Amino acid sequence: MRNVRQHVNPLGLHFQARRAQPVTPPGHLAPACEVDVELGCADAKFSFDLARYDPARFVVGLEIREPLVDRNTDLARREGLENLAFGYVNLNVDLDRVFPARAIDRFHLLFPDPWFKRRHKKRRVVDDELVRVIARQLRVGGALHVATDIWDVALDAMGVLEDVELAPEDGRFVNIAGPWTFTRGNPYPCASKREDTTLARGQRVWRMVYRLEG
Repeated sequence: MRNVRQHVNPLGLHFQARRAQPVTPPGHLAPACEVDVELGCADAKFSFDLARYDPARFVVGLEIREPLVDRNTDLARREGLENLAFGYVNLNVDLDRVFPARAIDRFHLLFPDPWFKRRHKKRRVVDDELVRVIARQLRVGGALHVATDIWDVALDAMGVLEDVELAPEDGRFVNIAGPWTFTRGNPYPCASKREDTTLARGQRVWRMVYRLEG
């Protein structure tokens, strides 16, 4: 992480060009293998641990900071994790270029930048259009998993997911814990570095899991 900027402005002109590239599973995995995608993966601890946990699963980490994409790709190659891949994306600009429809089992959005200042709220990741893209790329029965330690970010994201209108052919999102209810505990076998730090401090993780139903 040294010499990599902690934050970038996703609204900057450099990041508005639609230049994300498709990511596809490697040939050695089964055609119907499970696919998990970590959105804004940063150091990608979650993705690395998930790829190690299940070598038959294809894990993808997407990140806007290209030096981190390169670093993570190199680390995965050196570790021999052939079921783990990384790519560039600006989530609110070109996620639709990365995967075809109904290709993903789970998206994980873990501890996105909070953008505390009111004038920066427009930079927050979860908005209606991103959720619509995710719905089109998820397989029916797949899930969007969001976690944060910032109450305002959690409530904003839940508000979008509870109220978003999807096209009928895209299905609908259902909160597995019930409407306007957070999920207790981590239902997945891995955690991000930020989650480990948050829990070690005795702080709360606000988590939601929405399943896509047909």
